[in-house]
Amino acid sequence: MRWLTYLHNRTNIFTKVLVANALIVVTGSLLAVAIFTYAWRGQTPSPSVELLLVLVGLASSLGVNYGILRVAFQPLFTMHATLDRVRQGDFSARVPDVGGDPDTARVIETANLMLDRLAEHRQAVAAQILRAMEEERKRIARELHDETSQSLTSMVVNLQVIEQQMGGQPEELSGRVRLTKEVAQRTLDETRRLMFDLRPSVLDDLGLVPALRWFISQRVQPMGLTVEFQPAGLDHRLSDELETAFFRIMQEAITNTVKHARATHVTITLAKEGGAIVGSVQDDGSGFHPMRVRKDEVGRGLGLFGMHERAALVGGSVDIDSAPGRGTTVRVTVPDRVRGNEAGG
Repeated sequence: MRWLTYLHNRTNIFTKVLVANALIVVTGSLLAVAIFTYAWRGQTPSPSVELLLVLVGLASSLGVNYGILRVAFQPLFTMHATLDRVRQGDFSARVPDVGGDPDTARVIETANLMLDRLAEHRQAVAAQILRAMEEERKRIARELHDETSQSLTSMVVNLQVIEQQMGGQPEELSGRVRLTKEVAQRTLDETRRLMFDLRPSVLDDLGLVPALRWFISQRVQPMGLTVEFQPAGLDHRLSDELETAFFRIMQEAITNTVKHARATHVTITLAKEGGAIVGSVQDDGSGFHPMRVRKDEVGRGLGLFGMHERAALVGGSVDIDSAPGRGTTVRVTVPDRVRGNEAGG
């Protein structure tokens, strides 16, 4: 009986019911033929007639049986397809209301409720993680400013004083002091750039547009790219959460262009459109397959995933239009709220 157990464990419920019903249909058809043959009024039908009757009966019965079961099990097939989409990463998928069996309707309602709870939990956890990351970025940036940056600044100043007072010293010694001062100055510059990447003070002090303008001047233009920055219609500050999310998304998009696109020209726009703030980063680079990169979940793919997550947490969205050989356009849309309130409300 082990083979029966094996088949039972490896066969889905639709196939089980279909096979069981088919056995019933086959048995009934054979009995019907036997009865019909017995009642042929003394005439014995030919084997071909008997075979034809059996085949017609089987085809009709199995066809009707399959159709009825397919309709009856359609809600389960739909639920399976929806859960498979969730497994592949589409957490917005929900099982549609297909009607029919009330028991199945309750199962679908429960499944959708569980998916809603899962989405809420994911969003809450992601929000906590992103908030913790920003707080840690702020803490490290403050420590770099208060400790490392101040120490390096003091070192550069002292080396400048020493260099000025070494007029009569050997050239080799003065050259070493000059080289040390240059190394200290480069380290100070790198520390300041790191502080901005961790938490740009200009974003907190002046807002989104100045922060993006500063980032472009410091990170994009020095790489030799031609940049057009076109902000329009932003005459107010957004909430801290929205400004941070929008800046991080645009920062990631611009950084991807600089690092991966092999582009020569980048157009960056930022504008108010109705009740939303819309930004875009468009380059003439090599392009890529967005879905393939997201599925790989390595390197650049993690950045794309983070962009979508950040946008979703503030009620926004990110659309990526790209293909190999025709550049990339990243479009970011977030709701327009002024310091936590709806604009104009």
